[in-house]
Amino acid sequence: MEETKKQRILVVDDTKENIETLLALLKEDYMMVAANSGDKAIKKAHKTRPDLILLDIMMPEMDGYEVCRRLKNDKETCDIPVIFITAMSEVKDEARGLEVGAVDYITKPISPHIVKARVKNHLKLQDTIMQLNKAMTELKRLYSLALDANPMTKMPGNNSVAARINQALSNNEHVCVIYSDLDNFKAFNDKYGFALGDDVLMYTSQVLKDATLSINDDDAFIGHIGGDDFVVVVPSDKAQATADVISRQFDEGIIKFYNPEDATAKCIHSINRQGEKQTFPLMSISMAGVDLSHGCYQQYIEVNDACAEVKKRAKGMPGSAYAMDRRRRK
Repeated sequence: MEETKKQRILVVDDTKENIETLLALLKEDYMMVAANSGDKAIKKAHKTRPDLILLDIMMPEMDGYEVCRRLKNDKETCDIPVIFITAMSEVKDEARGLEVGAVDYITKPISPHIVKARVKNHLKLQDTIMQLNKAMTELKRLYSLALDANPMTKMPGNNSVAARINQALSNNEHVCVIYSDLDNFKAFNDKYGFALGDDVLMYTSQVLKDATLSINDDDAFIGHIGGDDFVVVVPSDKAQATADVISRQFDEGIIKFYNPEDATAKCIHSINRQGEKQTFPLMSISMAGVDLSHGCYQQYIEVNDACAEVKKRAKGMPGSAYAMDRRRRK
């Protein structure tokens, strides 16, 4: 079983004996770091990111009050709990310590049991606060997704798609964006109606879900931009396999949405965009793959433009097709 990582405590005191006393008291249960001045304490807080700071008040050059004030005014260290351990035992001293941001105040000479108990309690409280903050962040993310979700498929919408691609670009992720839409979908809608057209979109969303499940990647992303436009983000080395599953499953199931006559003929007679009668093949899916691992793109709009360009090539192929963007950084 993996050993639980010890929490880190920074001890700050200008007296060597006081530091050694606290180190000996706590080193068995925690990772210990020490500093013998206020300036060093601030630097070590930034460098080591302790879970708790035990801070003396009476130090030359920069006293503990000023150290605490600076830590609390810095966004990188403001959340680290500070406990003052000091010989200053007046009520006004304790009040001032709490006013500058300390979570507790222990007077010297210390009681080992009291120090251990208070350190343990504050670290436990800090851990609970961190877990709550993570939960709140996740709730905000889910709420944002819910607001942006496509009302029909409940998949992440346009804003979430843009955010996911921007994240991949910022982190230099080796992922491929697969942008897809349906061929002859408008003709189907015109003949069969929007209700059955919505069923086709729901079917398409399920095909995409099944394809991402088939590659065993929990981080695969599927978004529904709107209409019959969908986006899938998968690892670059699994893009072709994902597209193959999508094409195969879509073609196998789409025929069930047609009446027997059209299914047998493998086409329908409908009206084109010019208002003229035309024969349309059964629906197929065209996909454009844009691989972000090649380092050709810096912004979402560039990826979007590349997807549109490559999709034109996919639509020029018969039936369900997948075309890849072959550009690489020079």
